[in-house]
Amino acid sequence: MSKKPKLVIVTGRPGAGKTTLSKKLGELLNLPVLSRDEFKEGYVNTFQVKHSKLPEDTNKVVTDAFFEIIELMLSKNVSLIAEAAFQHSVWETLVEKVKDICDMSIVICEVDSEVAAKRHLERGLEDSSREYFHGDNRVSHYKKTGEVLAAGEYSPPKFSYPTIVVSTADEYSPSLDSIKDKIFSR
Repeated sequence: MSKKPKLVIVTGRPGAGKTTLSKKLGELLNLPVLSRDEFKEGYVNTFQVKHSKLPEDTNKVVTDAFFEIIELMLSKNVSLIAEAAFQHSVWETLVEKVKDICDMSIVICEVDSEVAAKRHLERGLEDSSREYFHGDNRVSHYKKTGEVLAAGEYSPPKFSYPTIVVSTADEYSPSLDSIKDKIFSR
């Protein structure tokens, strides 16, 4: 019996809870989690300079590497979770490349934009390296003005693949077990 590897794309706006949900799903589903932010941090570490000092094409280079590794793992029949705050236009490239070699599910983390902005700021306050690695100026802006920057616009991926919208406001809705059942029911 021939089976395709699973690709679970976890996405949502910054501060929506993607990383936390991805790690919990990775443990529950016994799947490796590839985080685009971690790829970026590895790239920045190579050069040992803060994000603002890197070449202009840094984000493209990191995104291309992220997608290449996803494609490689799927081509070797490794099921995985891919997590990033990508919008439809960015994910479209990867989806087109891998749609025939995997069983894909999309999980969109959803939370009120004000809650997301506060979470994103809190993460930066807890992790002083965010600005260094990601060029995230939320913390410095907050420290200067006391103002929480509004969350940016987010356009989630819209494909014909099974999509699960998960509220991350309090507990997960649907629950982790329900998400697992939906991913593995196909």
